[in-house]
Amino acid sequence: MNGKRLAAIDIGTNTILCLIVELANDGRFKVLDDLAEITRLGEGLDRTGRIDPEAERRSLDILRRYLDRCSELGVEEFVAGGTSALRDAKNSSEVRARLKQQLGLEVRVLSGEEEAAYSYLAVQRGLTLSDKELLVIDIGGGSTELIWGKENGVYRLSSLDVGSVRLTERFLHSDPARGEECEAMVQAIDRGIKNLLDQWGSCMGLTLVGIAGTFTTLAAVEKQLTDYSHSEVHGTRLALGEVRRQIQLYREKSIVERKKIAGLEPKRADVILAGAYLIERIMILWRAEQVIVSDQGVRYGLLHERLDQLKINQLKTC
Repeated sequence: MNGKRLAAIDIGTNTILCLIVELANDGRFKVLDDLAEITRLGEGLDRTGRIDPEAERRSLDILRRYLDRCSELGVEEFVAGGTSALRDAKNSSEVRARLKQQLGLEVRVLSGEEEAAYSYLAVQRGLTLSDKELLVIDIGGGSTELIWGKENGVYRLSSLDVGSVRLTERFLHSDPARGEECEAMVQAIDRGIKNLLDQWGSCMGLTLVGIAGTFTTLAAVEKQLTDYSHSEVHGTRLALGEVRRQIQLYREKSIVERKKIAGLEPKRADVILAGAYLIERIMILWRAEQVIVSDQGVRYGLLHERLDQLKINQLKTC
């Protein structure tokens, strides 16, 4: 396994991520590149039920660029997972067939439960929280995964059809967003989460961990990072008061004005308000004053699973 190079690709509703690593015999890995682009694959999906041809073209172009980078770095193996957009779209199989035909990329559609499990695995391996009972929150463009667990395993997990893109397209039609639009969105978020809490029962007092772009963006905005920094974001703590401050900031500004905010990726400016509200409502309903931020999500979970498989195979050949 020593020196083998692998790429783990996460094809999401809003963003496509590509982690390129070199593996070592001791199970560790060295990150060679970690690529991220907002392609909005799920644009309009909530309304039409289908992936739009232009959204597909944007995503295909980015994936082609990623594969060129993988070729430059000598990647030998790929693992690729598709989440909410490819899970929900009526034309998902045709889109994936074109990815296979044009790029040679085999994409596995992850169920909501699989997506949640990969997110939890990434947190387990990427942060030192082994003694904590966790609620891991993965806010995507089309869905939000919530995982309750501890070192010895996952107790409950759920995938809710609320994400930053889906909520924005359903509720936030004005620019800046109007108060009644935000209120209707909050009510929809609360209904979904309260239904989940009713199913799960007593699950308060957990350590909250947030992964994916909405959380890392709020952390970057708090730190006013003009250039994103893994070391300054991963493992930081985001307070409820800061989330509320940023909600007010985004509510007061138009999308064009938001694009000038330090730390906010301009392509995320239209959906960041919905994402921030999601974070606030989850924190309030779980009575949490802060959330730990991780920038290691599904792609890291896919990587760790493959590493485990390779180690098992290596032991069998010894």
